[in-house]
Amino acid sequence: MGEGIVRRLLLLLLLPLYLGAEEQFPFIGASINYHEASLTGIDDTTHTTAAFHVGKQTLRWRTTFLFEYGNDYGSAGLNVDYIPLDDLFGTPKLRPYLGVNVNYLHYQNDNIDDSNDYSYGGQAGFIIYATDTVDIDIGYHYNLVQNIEGLDHIEGATLSLHYFY
Repeated sequence: MGEGIVRRLLLLLLLPLYLGAEEQFPFIGASINYHEASLTGIDDTTHTTAAFHVGKQTLRWRTTFLFEYGNDYGSAGLNVDYIPLDDLFGTPKLRPYLGVNVNYLHYQNDNIDDSNDYSYGGQAGFIIYATDTVDIDIGYHYNLVQNIEGLDHIEGATLSLHYFY
């Protein structure tokens, strides 16, 4: 994927924050993440990481910048989530979401020569509002990895806590 395409994708991912005059809710947060990396011809490896989040949310959209770090694994990424089903659940305390992401990835493994490139994928989960200013996010993510030979995809679970200010 060329550099111009990556820039266009980033602009497209940021677009929901600038659409309409919906009220925006900025937040900061942190997460614990579990990843399973699928390596070609080798047993899968697992990684537990911590991440710092900064973002904004409207009633339908959430955009999050995150910085993640763990042993042999790190990333900086952008997530955009769509929150579609408020009316179905009948309560704003539990809100499902679907999203897409793009990440700059640093991955180290003795069986892999290249260790820095990007990944992209999707995520789904539930936002649970603990209070008016705090939410808990439980999610699943699946990312395809580009240009790191021997590393196909990374998938896993995330538990996040966000504070709205």
